[in-house]
Amino acid sequence: MDILIVDDSSYIRAFVRIHLQEAGYEVGEVAPESLYDVLAAIHASRPALVITDYEMPACNGESLLRALREDPALRDLPVIVLSAHREAELVARLSRWNLAAYVLKPIRPEDLVEKVRKFFASAKARQGSGPGTSG
Repeated sequence: MDILIVDDSSYIRAFVRIHLQEAGYEVGEVAPESLYDVLAAIHASRPALVITDYEMPACNGESLLRALREDPALRDLPVIVLSAHREAELVARLSRWNLAAYVLKPIRPEDLVEKVRKFFASAKARQGSGPGTSG
C-alpha cells in the first residue's frame, strides 16, 4: 500500500482517497477509534506514507506521531499532517516529530496530489527506488 489515511471524518477520508487513487496511488483508510486501532492498522497495511488529521477525538495527530516515533518498526514512517490550525507554535512542535509535510485545510485536490507526488519523487531519489505507483 502506498498511503494510509487516518481521519475521524469519513468525508475527508473519502475526499483524500478518491483524489489520490485517481492519481494512481494505492490508498487505504482507517477511522481512528483508538490509538491502538490506528497502530494496528498501520502495522497490518505497512503503508509507505501516512496522511493524518491533527484534530481527532479518539487519537489526535500528535499522539499518533509520538507513538509512531516510539515504535521501532514504524519510527521512520513518513507522515503528512492535515490541519486547519495555522499556529506557528503548533507547526514547530509537530515538526519535531520529523513530518514529511504539514498541510493546511481547506485542501485543494491538485495541491494534495502535488504534495504527495513530490514526497514520493523525493523518497525515490533518496532511496534509488520507491513505492510502485502509476501516478
